[in-house]
Amino acid sequence: MKKIFLIAVGFFAFQAANAQEDASYKPTTGTLTTEVLLTGGLNAANFDLNGGGVKFRYFLKDDLAFRVGLGLDNKKTEAIANTLTTTTKTAANTVKLGVEKHFAGTNRLSTYGGADLMLGFGKNTTDAIFDNGNYNKLEQKRSGFGVAVFTGADYYIVKKVYLGVEAGLSFMTENLKDAKNSTKVGNVTNTTTTPGSKGNTLATDVFGGVRLGYQF
Repeated sequence: MKKIFLIAVGFFAFQAANAQEDASYKPTTGTLTTEVLLTGGLNAANFDLNGGGVKFRYFLKDDLAFRVGLGLDNKKTEAIANTLTTTTKTAANTVKLGVEKHFAGTNRLSTYGGADLMLGFGKNTTDAIFDNGNYNKLEQKRSGFGVAVFTGADYYIVKKVYLGVEAGLSFMTENLKDAKNSTKVGNVTNTTTTPGSKGNTLATDVFGGVRLGYQF
């Protein structure tokens, strides 16, 4: 009797372990996920916020997700030479709105494909200021619009945590606004405008990367 009891306990424990392993780790309807892009490999990983490196997804259905990506690229440099201080700022930010169609995969692996709508905006400024108050300032804004198609896969290493890969092709137009140049020499100030790129330029870019994400 004792042997039968032990065998029964072992059987049910085995079945419970298998059921837990067979349970799907993938997101379901209503799940919200977030992720960041990894650079430098897993042994020396860094988080990259450029090019839509921060992303949120909301699953409208088990196999359909809406996503928002934020690409943040803002830099500032300052150089001092004698009586002149030059400050340069560059900003190139992107917002991506898209959809993903997820396929069967496995209990831990979720493969998908989709498309993004991309909106870009930014500004470059250079301020050269002398100690006596004279200056030369340049400012130019830009905007962009584009689309991207992609495919990817998420693998859930534990419950609610996944590593993913994604690659795709993007098409982006960019429009440079008129550049404004302001100068001051003594008591005289002057502002001039240099025409920007009125026509749009089309850029094609292949992108890819490794991502780390989790479910809320």
